[in-house]
Amino acid sequence: MKSIPAGYENDLLTMVEILRITYYLYEFKKNRRGTAPIYCKLTTDGAERQQFSTGLYVTPDLWDKDAQCVRGTSEDAVLINRRLQDITIELKGIERRLYEADGNVSLAEIYSIYKHKTVEEHTLCGIFRERLNKMEQLVGKEYSPATLQKFREVFAHVERYIRTSYNMQDIPIRSVDYRFVKQFEEALIVQGLKAITINKIMQRVRQMVTFAFKCNYIQQDPFVEYRPLKERKRLVFLTQEELHKLEHHHFAQKRLETVKNIYLFSVYTGLAYHEAQALQPKHITKGFDGRNWITLVRQKTDREVSVPLLPQAEKLIAWFREFGSTDDYIQPRISNQKVNSYLREIADVVGIDKKLTHHTARKTFATTILLYNDVPIEVVSKLLGHSNISVTQHSYAQVLNKNISNHIGRLEKVLNK
Repeated sequence: MKSIPAGYENDLLTMVEILRITYYLYEFKKNRRGTAPIYCKLTTDGAERQQFSTGLYVTPDLWDKDAQCVRGTSEDAVLINRRLQDITIELKGIERRLYEADGNVSLAEIYSIYKHKTVEEHTLCGIFRERLNKMEQLVGKEYSPATLQKFREVFAHVERYIRTSYNMQDIPIRSVDYRFVKQFEEALIVQGLKAITINKIMQRVRQMVTFAFKCNYIQQDPFVEYRPLKERKRLVFLTQEELHKLEHHHFAQKRLETVKNIYLFSVYTGLAYHEAQALQPKHITKGFDGRNWITLVRQKTDREVSVPLLPQAEKLIAWFREFGSTDDYIQPRISNQKVNSYLREIADVVGIDKKLTHHTARKTFATTILLYNDVPIEVVSKLLGHSNISVTQHSYAQVLNKNISNHIGRLEKVLNK
């Protein structure tokens, strides 16, 4: 880019004023939410004219036609006015660079450069779409269908938040700062979502923003100072007495008896719903100790899990073989939604005053079957297929405290003797 000759500064300033930028509200395109798009019109002294949508929306009564900005000092007004200023600066900068290059400036060229730059600018929703497309291509290799679906649900939350809070379809990734992160979290709280759900959503949004940060789309990570919400999780599992009641209750309806046994199978193996449903005869092999073992790879952690089959689980496999399984799978094929629906019915009939879901079977395996029978935490972690023992310790802290108390009680008796 060539330098400006001495004495020509005033000519440059005069030239810059040739490009006139006007913002106006296109009220005829008002949407169902009552907001209308803000358009930018570019004109010169000649006959050239160009207009385009800024992607910003505002209610007509807040638009100041004379000042060409949004009235007020609300967060939305400040954000939209700041973006309009940015557009003006970008357009003036392009005009200046063109003039400095060869002194020839055309409106068509200014708009062409601006439009190309705008297309290349990375946005939060654009990054989500890009990553979701890549994840879709890697389903079955690096991601499970369930994981892809969870990210799609998070993306829906993000899109809804941007529309309702910013009156925009998307925002530049550089606009995602700590304030955006916290206010998005607060919006999820207002919706009534539980802390554990919000933390999962924020965790997945963070993955997208971290991707942008590593790609140098943004200069700072807005999640650096962010801390997840404190979760108050209540560990739900069956006690020995409740498990005994369930095991010894026989249902006349086959669907309830089948779901009861599907549940009990995970109580004695620790398998999650998808793992138990995907279990095939090939996954059961004779181990070094002469026992039958289940060996498979957990979808969630991509780690191999080996679980010895307890006698109760062996009996349930024989029941499945007689009353409903196929040659391809150990268990009958029933959706997780139906299993959980039938489990609520089963709990009412048996008299278990707990919200039973299939996942509580895995919790019962870890607590009532293993920890309460003094199986070491390291072994429990291994059988559950956790990626780290700290995950097990965090999840079952209250049970571990009870075990510690029991051990100390026995120790006191020994010392007293």
